[in-house]
Amino acid sequence: MVFSRPSGRIGLLLHASFVIAIMMVPSVLASSAQAPAGDMGAGFTTPSMWPVYGHDSQRTSRTDHAGPAAPLRRWSVTAAPRTQNGAPIVIDFKGTVYVGSDDGLISIDPQTGEMKAFWQGGSVYAVAILSDRTIIAGANYGVGTSLEHGTVFALSPEGIQEWSLTLSGNIYNQMAISKDDTIYVLTHHGPLYAISSTGSLKWMKQASGSYGGVAIARDETVYASTETNLTAYHPDGQPIWSIPVWVDAQLVVQDDGTILAVGYQCGSGIGFCNPVSVRTLFALNPNHTTRWSLESPSSPPSLGWDGTIYASYNHDIRALNSDGTKRWNMTLNTAGYYTSGIVDANNVLYVYSDDGITAITSGGHVWWTVRDVGYPVGIGADGTLYYYHFPDGLVSTGLVGALAATDFVVTANPNSFTLISGQKGFSTVTVTPRFGFSGTVTLSSKVSPSSPIISLASSSVPGGSGNVAMTIDVGGALPIGTYVINVTGSSGYLAHSSLVNVIVTHPQATLDSSLLGLSTGMIFMLAEGIAIVVVAVLATVVILKRRKNTRV
Repeated sequence: MVFSRPSGRIGLLLHASFVIAIMMVPSVLASSAQAPAGDMGAGFTTPSMWPVYGHDSQRTSRTDHAGPAAPLRRWSVTAAPRTQNGAPIVIDFKGTVYVGSDDGLISIDPQTGEMKAFWQGGSVYAVAILSDRTIIAGANYGVGTSLEHGTVFALSPEGIQEWSLTLSGNIYNQMAISKDDTIYVLTHHGPLYAISSTGSLKWMKQASGSYGGVAIARDETVYASTETNLTAYHPDGQPIWSIPVWVDAQLVVQDDGTILAVGYQCGSGIGFCNPVSVRTLFALNPNHTTRWSLESPSSPPSLGWDGTIYASYNHDIRALNSDGTKRWNMTLNTAGYYTSGIVDANNVLYVYSDDGITAITSGGHVWWTVRDVGYPVGIGADGTLYYYHFPDGLVSTGLVGALAATDFVVTANPNSFTLISGQKGFSTVTVTPRFGFSGTVTLSSKVSPSSPIISLASSSVPGGSGNVAMTIDVGGALPIGTYVINVTGSSGYLAHSSLVNVIVTHPQATLDSSLLGLSTGMIFMLAEGIAIVVVAVLATVVILKRRKNTRV
């Protein structure tokens, strides 16, 4: 088919239509380069790192974070945890440390140790954190007078009071939190309270609370100790059973429901326990029958991830199997009376003695000892170990400290390249120590897909600090695309990585089926736009021709 050259107005219209069609190309290109609209959202709620005394309401004293491998003191500050029967210290989802004091609740920056008055009120003896990040503080007023009482406060993460509930007894035991955020408070010489997360009283049981406090099993059974009995309750407050055992150290519940209680078997007595046994660690089945017992422990136990039970006996730390038989025994100078320590993700036990804070492996070997004074009370997500010390006598000021996990950071600069096939790229891998790290870091690299060749000038960085040159050779026949290089530094338990992105292109871009890199969808959009313009122009030409013929 042969087309004659358009003339006059028709030619001008055709010329203009093609200009319009070409002008549409940039807009289509722009739409292809624009990222699709979307909202990343607000993220998710991270649970607190150490929300209650003993890490959880079973009081296992164990965490799924690894503790410090080679610690140094990061900071220590003067604060006032007012009771040694479970320090009122918790760690929130950001790592902020909260400490009870005579003047209210103190927050401590985990990096610097800077203290701030988070909330000022009564003498805070108990602290816990709910799943929605609300901070619960138990404060006492009028201590030693006829008007003494305790009050539970709910505080927002910003320190704003949301509600309060006054109780009839003092709060010396640490609070327990259930899965539905019910708050259990056992007052000293007073009732057991179950409080909703909004501050309303769910139920109350008359009791005479002892230092055994409250613990909650995985099936939500609530165990509470008084000066004469150990009692199990349903979550609705209905009692299940009660036995004459006076528990004088924090209750602990194992994963299988076994209750570990340190105290005395009671004989007949009115309002008090008449001990008929020496101080004993009782392992009780959920139906209150005795599974096994051992005499004379010094502290409440802590639990390992492998089922090991750790308990201190005067100058000894003992590791027990789940049936009460001894796994190993270690002698320390005056093992801590108030705690057997805490356990990290690697089943390392951290305890306090006159020698300082000691880390003991699951096999019963000393890993390290730091001559800081304090009972381990928590481990942060970065491996920092927090401890506290409350002096004897009438001194009201205690010490809170942090043993930092000595660490390092791996970075690569630059960390992004665009290379033509056959070129080489060069980057510098830097190892930077944190908190006094001085170990040797071993470097390795992996790339995905695996075609580029990566060369490190050295495979290790001694002393915990240094730079290593990295060469990236993309080769002449490497397919175009994006490649990700993962540079990893490792030292003992520690391992950190840095990613480097490499985009490979060919020396000359050619037109192919993708039409300048456009997607198939964009090609159809462009073709559709041009077709619309062409159709409009042809329709105009037809109309003009008809008008011309009419004039003739």
